[in-house]
This record gives sequence, C-alpha cells and structure tokens, in this order.
Amino acid sequence: MTTNPTQDDIESQLCEFLRTNVLAGDVAVSPETPLSLIGVDSFALMELVLFIERRFGLELPAEALTPENIASAGALAGCCVVLLAQNRHA
Repeated sequence: MTTNPTQDDIESQLCEFLRTNVLAGDVAVSPETPLSLIGVDSFALMELVLFIERRFGLELPAEALTPENIASAGALAGCCVVLLAQNRHA
C-alpha cells in the first residue's frame, strides 16, 4: 500500500495496470483517455477497482463510481485522492 500518493502517482499506476492487465498490447492509454473508448467494460472496471483497493488500501464506495469519476484514469485518480484525504482526516 502506498501512503499519501499524489494524483500523478495514482494516474501512472492506473495507466500501467490498464496497459498490462486489461488492454491489448497496441492500445495507448493516458490519464485523459476516455476508458469507454479503449474498451474498458464493467468487468475491466471492477478489476481496476480491486487494484485500487489492494494497491492503495482504499475501499471505493459504490456512490463514488459515478460516470464522471470513471470517465478516465485521471478522473478516477482524482476521486481516489479525495477519498484518501477524507480517510486521513476521519
């Protein structure tokens, strides 16, 4: 588990996870890439959520998985940063 990761840290790790575990080898992904355009379906999204939970020790509540928050790796990373900060101050 990474303590106090930055948004850039999370974005980088999410993109790497997508490249190595979800996407075909020739598919490029950046933090801004819409996940729907690269074929991330509900199963792949759940893999990504489980990765986040294991890697960052962060349980993503269902209400956090809004269309806006899961639009891209960058959006999802931003959501994670907010939730991690809330958990630190709870």
